[in-house]
Amino acid sequence: MAWAPFIKKPYEKKFASNANRVRMVFINENIKAPNMMIIDDEKNNLWTIPRKKALEIAEEKWLDLVQISYDPVKMLSTVRLTDYWKYMYQKWKDEREQKKKQKPREMKELKLNYWIWENDLLLKIKKAEEFLKDWNNVKIFIKLKWRENIYAQKAVEKLMKTKETLSQFGKAQYETPKKEMNWYSIILFSK
Repeated sequence: MAWAPFIKKPYEKKFASNANRVRMVFINENIKAPNMMIIDDEKNNLWTIPRKKALEIAEEKWLDLVQISYDPVKMLSTVRLTDYWKYMYQKWKDEREQKKKQKPREMKELKLNYWIWENDLLLKIKKAEEFLKDWNNVKIFIKLKWRENIYAQKAVEKLMKTKETLSQFGKAQYETPKKEMNWYSIILFSK
């Protein structure tokens, strides 16, 4: 069989980004730090003690030691004295709430013409202003066809006027409109 560099082997599978990977939580005997700073459920700092003594205290209270952070310089783990499953459930709920609150920013597009009338331009600017207030990014562009390329300066002037009008609601990516093939565009990011 001939060697084919374009055929992917099963072990060359691309892995998901680090954002999708679950961060491992160490509990009880899995925590290897020699000293532990213990925090209770109300986030009060109780004391800093050796690992063996901390494990005994957790066992007496029928609770778990859950590692929150580790300082390799001081060789000290910050642990919470709590029920492990209660801690994981609360962590899951918090992450779910954060995902609900996060709204992905969308890129909205508005098309203009170099010969657009003043009142029509004001309507487009008003629409772009609404998009920027809703935390969306806006791409405003003018596409020139064939002989319209001789009016490129007018197109740039319209985009510059639009950018200046919307400067209090959004920040432009570039100072001047960007030329891409037969169109001019400007991207405004919401402030």
